[in-house]
Amino acid sequence: MDNRNIGSLFYEIEVYDKDGKLIDKKRGKGDSVLFNWIELFENILSGTAWTPNDTSGNPCSITNIAVANCHGQAPAGNDSYGILVGTGTASVDIGDNSLENKIPHGTGSGQLSYGDTSAYIDGSGLQLDRGLQRSFDNNSGADITVNEIGMVLKINDGSSDYYILVARDVISATTVPNGGRVTIKYWFRWNPS
Repeated sequence: MDNRNIGSLFYEIEVYDKDGKLIDKKRGKGDSVLFNWIELFENILSGTAWTPNDTSGNPCSITNIAVANCHGQAPAGNDSYGILVGTGTASVDIGDNSLENKIPHGTGSGQLSYGDTSAYIDGSGLQLDRGLQRSFDNNSGADITVNEIGMVLKINDGSSDYYILVARDVISATTVPNGGRVTIKYWFRWNPS
């Protein structure tokens, strides 16, 4: 029996020490596709109004979204969208609209420096991986533990930008040493074997 899933979510996390040496690597299958992701596609396909809560918990009414108006590639220093990281450990709920406890961008205590979010593309034949990747540098003066990751899209409806969480995963505790870096790849896989 063929048990392929279409559109499964995966992640890979690599941690480097201050000398650039790989000290931890983990991969996992996400179980975090959120209701916002499902509703976004319904809006794109049907043009019906969509009323998600943004990452601040505020309801927003979005109509007639074009795929071209959905962005995930945030610039360096922007912790509003792209791949985000946090310290929260609450279980994922399909209705989540934000990370439980986002780690902010910066170099102060409890902060990570957010790099650019770029496209992640891999695969060949029928199996294709499409998603995002981002690195975070720890210049805070102490180790920081990442427990959750998320993917936030910036969506523009022609007049306003909205930041909508479409995926969230609680991962095994991942310590980023002071002076180190964590790189996260977060992707959807079509036709996994």
